[in-house]
Amino acid sequence: MSEYLEFDPNEIERRAIYRLLTGSIVPRPIGWASSISKEGVHNIAPFSFFTCVCVAPPMISLTVARNPDGTKKHTLINAQETGEFCFNVVTHRHWEQMVDTANGIPAQESEFDATGLEPIPAKKVKAPRIKDAPIHFECKTHNVFELGPNKHPLLIGEVVYFHVNPDVMTGGYIDMKKLEPIGRLNGFWQCTLGEFLERSFEDGQPR
Repeated sequence: MSEYLEFDPNEIERRAIYRLLTGSIVPRPIGWASSISKEGVHNIAPFSFFTCVCVAPPMISLTVARNPDGTKKHTLINAQETGEFCFNVVTHRHWEQMVDTANGIPAQESEFDATGLEPIPAKKVKAPRIKDAPIHFECKTHNVFELGPNKHPLLIGEVVYFHVNPDVMTGGYIDMKKLEPIGRLNGFWQCTLGEFLERSFEDGQPR
């Protein structure tokens, strides 16, 4: 067996660390954060550094990398200044529009206008939902943690309302074959779920 390549994060460039992480932690779920600025401008941004945090209360986390010049991204500014945002699940049907929302659109302009996506009202927050997304989480900003010497922001949102399109449900469960979520790989690659594998636990409960 060949020897492993070895990397010390203290001795390699930040870009190399990013490539190791994003090429190893795959696939990552992709969602859209939709928010509104204090001036009333709607914003959309895709995130793959995203996961659930806890169930009671329901919380999710977004890693919101800073801009190359160290400034905050629009999503983080909006979430901190307004105290809320929505998170929308991206599916296969709209993966190309998801990529387009990652482009650098000025703060005074909206990704909704640039991509043709349609905003719809939320129930408990002012931030818009994305109409074509089948699942929406309405979130209140719970906390923002700044990690490491570069103060890398980790946004924690408490989910205060769920919206699920019944077309992606089967028997009370979200049906992955109907949902068709998109995963993020490395480079410019995204993926679908591919083959489904199932094996139950001995007592029927995860450990």
